[in-house]
Amino acid sequence: MAREAPLADVLAELVRGIESQSDGMLGSVLLLDPDGLTLRHGAAPSLPGAYRRAIDGVPVGPDIGSCGSAAHSGREVFVSDIAGDPRWRDYRGVALENDLQACWSVPVLNAGGAVLGTFALYYGAPRSPTPCEVQLIRQASRLAAIAIERHRAHEQLRRLASRDSLTGLPNRAQLMAGLAEALARCSRLPGEEVDQVAVLFCDLDRFKLVNDSMGHEVGDWMLGEVAGRLAASVRPGDTVARFGGDEFVVVAEHVTSRSAAALAARIHGALAPPLMHEQSGEHSVSATIGFALVGAGASAADAIRSADSALYDAKRKRLATGVYTAALRQRATAQLRLDSALRGAIEREELHLAYQPIVRLADDRTVAVEALLRWNHPELGAVSPGDFIAAAEETGMILRLGDWVLTRAAAEARAWNAPCAEPLRVSVNVSARQLADRTLPDRVERILAAESLDPALLVLEVTETALVEHDVLAAESLSRLHELGVRIALDDFGTGYSSFGRLRRLPIDAIKIDREFTAGLGTDRDATAIVTAMIGLAHGLDLSVTAEGVETAAQLGALRRLGCTHVQGFGIARPQPAADVAERRELGATDGDAQRD
Repeated sequence: MAREAPLADVLAELVRGIESQSDGMLGSVLLLDPDGLTLRHGAAPSLPGAYRRAIDGVPVGPDIGSCGSAAHSGREVFVSDIAGDPRWRDYRGVALENDLQACWSVPVLNAGGAVLGTFALYYGAPRSPTPCEVQLIRQASRLAAIAIERHRAHEQLRRLASRDSLTGLPNRAQLMAGLAEALARCSRLPGEEVDQVAVLFCDLDRFKLVNDSMGHEVGDWMLGEVAGRLAASVRPGDTVARFGGDEFVVVAEHVTSRSAAALAARIHGALAPPLMHEQSGEHSVSATIGFALVGAGASAADAIRSADSALYDAKRKRLATGVYTAALRQRATAQLRLDSALRGAIEREELHLAYQPIVRLADDRTVAVEALLRWNHPELGAVSPGDFIAAAEETGMILRLGDWVLTRAAAEARAWNAPCAEPLRVSVNVSARQLADRTLPDRVERILAAESLDPALLVLEVTETALVEHDVLAAESLSRLHELGVRIALDDFGTGYSSFGRLRRLPIDAIKIDREFTAGLGTDRDATAIVTAMIGLAHGLDLSVTAEGVETAAQLGALRRLGCTHVQGFGIARPQPAADVAERRELGATDGDAQRD
């Protein structure tokens, strides 16, 4: 289990271990099918193949052998003589043909007592189990339950990493991966025709009014209905994904400008009929669509950005559909001017840091703050981090910005920690580009030394995506940083593709649950189950766990009950200037932000 092996391998190893305890015993694990009506083969490395095949799919019922009966009743069923037991009438022949004369079966139960499957031991002669053998099979069933539940939790995390829990559509991470693959498949077709991919960015009109007037329950229902209509309006092989909020993206390969426009028209037509909610009645829904045609050489990010530009232009002109054109390309030039302005922002002292408190739920005290970069341009005003951070990442300027953030955060953290007994850590985000730079550990070490900050007071946050993109470099850099005493937090946990094995191998001290999952606490059963699994995983690996995006008392209460150790979000405290952090430290203020529900 610790090696994150496939479930079948884990169960087979468990069976072999039990079999080794006594000569002649043959073990079997059957798993309850999702329909709850049959048991399917899980592991039986020593049972004859003919018998394994015969019981694969055995019904669950009161008189269906030992295993079917145990799964039906949820109680142990020990049959000492298969030949004479009436419960074996349907499977007696195949059992005796394979020299199986006794079968002792124990249900495999989850923590709530629900049946997951059965663990059975067979013997080649009629006999009852000894007390020691009874304890052995009971222990085996408990170990099997742990393996099955861990596997299911892992599969849930994997599904949620690629699927939107509300609509069931691919989420943003899966969309970007699939779009990159589609663009890589683009090639010049026979003749002069160019193979293109259409990216359609769909944004629901006035959706905020639905949430504000009818509530999020109706809004979520509407998103699900829209997702179904979008999926029904595209061609087989096209992709429909939820990008976020009320935004959807459609990716269609091998298209022309005319067929892409026709696809947009079909989507508008699919959304035209009103939706009927059983309680709130009829709802009209429409969308604004921006699409771009892209080909070989384009990146997924470029394609999305182009379609988004077309969407923005359509909204600005109050059109139903917008197309990415040369004119919009010119507008992108303005982004280049923004890049240029950013290059001088440090020298012109236009940058500053805001700090969002991270509260420890055990005593409701602020024990850390996350440093957030802000840019105030004399002409552009407050520039969104979403605009300039992405640009800095693409141009490589993120390395210089990252050093500035680390230096400023270290200096301000040293200043506010000096007069106080209880340390206050500062958390700084590290981008994929920074993590790929081999000199990162050396630069961090120099900055800490120059600012005289204890390395234990610095937390570096890295995303799952960055770890996957730069697996080897990340492992080297994080190990060196950890040796310095710097703490490492895995940010946006659950949105990428990190495995349990990676969590165990890398020197990670904490995980931060992405706001996408926190938002569903108390209302979305899947999100609550996933957060429960994440917190359990963190506790099992002795990691602290911070939930991001906490905005409501209900979310906070749920996180307390689930055993989350730390919280962060607008519902706890908004980002604040360094001077405010220092003032609160000097006053010795306690943190009543994380109010108890």
